[in-house]
Amino acid sequence: MLNRKFFVRSAMTRHALVAAVVALISLPTHAAPNDNCQMQISNTVIDYGQVTRAELLGRQVTPTTFALGKQTMTLSVNCRQPALMTIYFRGAAGDGNGYRFGNGGNFVLNLSLAQLDGKRVKLGNVRVTGQQPDNIAETILLTPGVGIVPVQDERTLKGTSFSVQVEINTSVTGTASRVADRTTWRSSGSFELVEN
Repeated sequence: MLNRKFFVRSAMTRHALVAAVVALISLPTHAAPNDNCQMQISNTVIDYGQVTRAELLGRQVTPTTFALGKQTMTLSVNCRQPALMTIYFRGAAGDGNGYRFGNGGNFVLNLSLAQLDGKRVKLGNVRVTGQQPDNIAETILLTPGVGIVPVQDERTLKGTSFSVQVEINTSVTGTASRVADRTTWRSSGSFELVEN
């Protein structure tokens, strides 16, 4: 089982300045000789930059929610021998299908453009590794407690090379964006690979 850390960070200052950073940390790979698969993350830091509260108000997506934006990264797995690869994200559950971002935000992980051994595949959700997937689609959310597997013709697939694009969509609530002093929001979690 492999884990790759994912940290979310944001800071807010007096004068309503918002700085938001999503840091994706890929732990160094120290594989034992018998490890079959290695997982990697393409970029380790996604920086949303600094935003004033007035600019944030221009990014309103619901009456109470403001978007910090969408960023993408690539997650890839390479194995010496074919394996069924299940990817989970372990982090503090937030609202709906997302993960908690500080004390007043949320981020969701949307996966797409999956390829297994150089061929496009669909993705399916599983609650337990090895089960038959449900909710099969080309684009799928990686939600708390649920993993994803590569699928073709409603069957899970084994392979040696798997890649998927991960879109991180982060938002904050209007209440959380009102601070009187510099505030740092942090969230963390890790991508986990389970192979069969």
